[in-house]
Amino acid sequence: MKRKLLIGSLVSAVFLYLALRDIEWGVLWSVLKNTRLLYLVPAIGFTMLGHYSRAYRWRFMLLPVKSIATTSLFSATAIGFMANNLLPARLGELVRAYVLGRKEQISRTASFATIVYERIVDVFSLLVLLWVTFAKVSGPEWLRTTAIWILVVNVVAFVVMLVMERSRNTVRRLVSKIVGPFPGEFQAKIHRVTEAYLAGLAVIAKPKTLLPIALTSVPVWFFAILGVYYCFGALDMHVPVMANVTVIILVAMGSMIPSAPAYLGTTQYACIVSLAIFGVGKSEALAYSLLYHATQFFPITLVGFFLLWRAEIRFEEITKA
Repeated sequence: MKRKLLIGSLVSAVFLYLALRDIEWGVLWSVLKNTRLLYLVPAIGFTMLGHYSRAYRWRFMLLPVKSIATTSLFSATAIGFMANNLLPARLGELVRAYVLGRKEQISRTASFATIVYERIVDVFSLLVLLWVTFAKVSGPEWLRTTAIWILVVNVVAFVVMLVMERSRNTVRRLVSKIVGPFPGEFQAKIHRVTEAYLAGLAVIAKPKTLLPIALTSVPVWFFAILGVYYCFGALDMHVPVMANVTVIILVAMGSMIPSAPAYLGTTQYACIVSLAIFGVGKSEALAYSLLYHATQFFPITLVGFFLLWRAEIRFEEITKA
């Protein structure tokens, strides 16, 4: 974890440098000091609804493994996002799988497989939003190129998961060959992990789950966009509707980059780049990023810690796991 933290910190330092370079601090402060706090209530509320919608969508991905109540899934989701805010390299995704496996007595590996699938669904959703944005706004060419490469990687990942699910015996034989030279106890453990991961991939082979997963992806991103919108309202910043969508897209893309905990630096630079498309000055955009980042960090982190305490799990336990 120390190596991940070091690499992530260096990446964040680069993006922070790019974000803070040539900032007019007086302008930044004048924007922030006039924050209309009342607007932060719906901003935070819609952000939390987005997290709850994500947990509800997760139910359909886990159905081939086990039917789990949304409340339990929201608890694991909140704890995972809290861990993402405090640990490097998106380790909160592993924490989500660990917490859910412990609470619901299911395989953590199977749970993690559904989280990988969830990320693929999220990327496809973001790409749809990006193409809608480009239909309305003339975006930079580098963003179009990046979107194409992300699409390619996402399609490849999905195809690999689909092939693994459809060719389970082939995967088992391949794993057996790879672990053949190792001790029997290690082989048995790897085979158990492989079976659990394949069980988690069963959702891909269930066409009837595709429609509910697609439909429940709509509120996940709709509520996230509303959170962005009300943060603009809090700062009395008037931007086109598509600016809200663009911020969500670039912040989400930035979160894919390994960085320090809480996506420090990548969030700030993503906001600056996305708002520059709509003519917002760098200092004003940085002010917005700080407020928006606060609404993303503090509420879910506090809720995650509370639910971790309710689950009688210590933070040291999840970091070790």
